[in-house]
Amino acid sequence: MRGLIPLARPSTGIILVLVSAVAFGLMPIMARFAYANGVGVVELLFVRFLFGFMFMGAILLASGRLILPGRTDLLMLILLGAFAYGLQSGLYFTSLLYSPIAIVALVLYTYPVFTTIGAFVLGWERVSKPLAAALVIALAGLVLVANPSGEQLGFGVILALGASIIYTIYILGGSKVLRRVRGDVGAFYVMGAASVSFGLAGEFTKTIHLNFGLMGWFWVAMLTLVGSIVGLPLFFMGLSKIGPSRASLISLLEPLTSIFASLALFGNSLTASQWFGGLLILIATAITALYSRPEPLAQPIIT
Repeated sequence: MRGLIPLARPSTGIILVLVSAVAFGLMPIMARFAYANGVGVVELLFVRFLFGFMFMGAILLASGRLILPGRTDLLMLILLGAFAYGLQSGLYFTSLLYSPIAIVALVLYTYPVFTTIGAFVLGWERVSKPLAAALVIALAGLVLVANPSGEQLGFGVILALGASIIYTIYILGGSKVLRRVRGDVGAFYVMGAASVSFGLAGEFTKTIHLNFGLMGWFWVAMLTLVGSIVGLPLFFMGLSKIGPSRASLISLLEPLTSIFASLALFGNSLTASQWFGGLLILIATAITALYSRPEPLAQPIIT
């Protein structure tokens, strides 16, 4: 749900979305480096959303696009940021502490299929045969990735699956608002609410200290720069040129970036069955992007 704008100049749009997907895919890598330098999950997300909120606000203010949505839409955006997106981000970035990045990225990327299921349950979309097949393929892939040996699920996998489900709720909840509010404006209020949420959580649990040293700050700044300052605006611009379906397909590069970067840097290996399961998830996501209607669902406000 990052805004729907008339299509134009697809080649430029493809490049923009490709770069944004790589940027988003590198975020869990940077989070791992931040954790290794003493940064906590709550600290990381508080600073990321606070700086992203400030940067997006400056961009909107400079371009004259900073507006105050209607009371109902504003309340919905605040609730989405403070609760749904805050919880999803917390689960996702915490899961990186317990499971390999490649597995977490693949489990999270089941959300497009879950979103289609939610749209069907709500009566927003009819599930065609291709979408039904995508559901079966995705669930089979999820089983292979998350539990290849049939043993008890790991804690990180459970957190990542929870993040995927909460992300689905977040997307469905925000889809109506983003018909009336631009995606970048929506992102501004969501990030602001999320930063307040993590700030209060950190104050309550005494987990925000911000004294984690130069390298910790470097990786926090890099994650904020790459994810909120580079990835997000580029996705907005690319989406405006190629539309949501093509952008969804190109965004498959995001989990692939996470997977191959983590394999190269951390040596996290996947079994043959997990590789096959990951391929099934990506195939299911591609089918979903090709056969889903772009309305009322679009792209997530932020990732």
